[in-house]
Amino acid sequence: MKNITNNSLWSKLTLLLNLLLLVLFVVSMLFLLKFDKTNVKVVEARAGYEKAYENYVMAQHPLKQDSAEVAYYQYKLDTLQQKLPTAKKDAKKTLEESISVTKNTLSEKKKTMDSHLELVAQNEAEYTPLKAEWDQMNEDNDKAKSAFIMIAVITLIVFLCKILMFATWNYKNSKNLHAIAHWMKDGMPAWMSYVSWLIPVYHLLKPLNFFKEIWDETDYVLEDKGIVTIPEDKKDTFVDNSGIHMGIWWILTLCSVWLMNFVLFKTFFSEGPLFYKANHGNMVVVAIVVLVLCLAEEVYLLLTYNKKNKLLVDNADKF
Repeated sequence: MKNITNNSLWSKLTLLLNLLLLVLFVVSMLFLLKFDKTNVKVVEARAGYEKAYENYVMAQHPLKQDSAEVAYYQYKLDTLQQKLPTAKKDAKKTLEESISVTKNTLSEKKKTMDSHLELVAQNEAEYTPLKAEWDQMNEDNDKAKSAFIMIAVITLIVFLCKILMFATWNYKNSKNLHAIAHWMKDGMPAWMSYVSWLIPVYHLLKPLNFFKEIWDETDYVLEDKGIVTIPEDKKDTFVDNSGIHMGIWWILTLCSVWLMNFVLFKTFFSEGPLFYKANHGNMVVVAIVVLVLCLAEEVYLLLTYNKKNKLLVDNADKF
């Protein structure tokens, strides 16, 4: 009698992680929508803030030149006034004319600087509250983003743990088949259950192929040993829908992963056309629905195969 293990514990752990994953994903989407709300405000306010900041900075540019010119003419005036008492009579008139011109020029430069200072004060009065509001919006946005990233990381960890549990369940089911079916030595090794998820591109189909091989070979073993039989009157009409369910499950799995990335990086974090045109709430609903359907199919497959596994364990004496 071959040693066949009951692997339902691993599938139950996978189911629990699926439930936890769904809850965490919904919560993470709520956090994402909260971040999106603050992020939209920042994006919408950015143009106005940058324009106000530009005006504020541009208003300050002339002040440096104004200050230099006022200082220059003030120094020139002081120098001329110092020379005046000791100047000769014929040069005194020229100095007085120069002093008068310098005073007028200095006065004009001070008026120009005062008008620029007034413009700076006006722009500062407009910019200061806008900057305070902008800083507050960015602070709220950073907090919302940090909260989302935290829950997203936890969700990702649970997702990876769920894959590990699912791969372990498949590994143990494969070990059962290798123990009772000698032809499985020509099939995929049990360790491929883990490796199939790790190799880029390869992981797009191999986990499905591995699972399908286990499913099909288990069905063959159960029928070959007479543990499961199809009545004669139903053989012509019997249809095995397991392949359809597996295909739907895998397509939904790929779609859910792709859609999650699309929602995160194309709709919420990128300010392209979709940021403005797409309804972010609808995108979240679609992502959640796809994940729910994916997990529902996976639950069906797990529970259905557990019944096959139980049949193998209950009939271990036939191998």
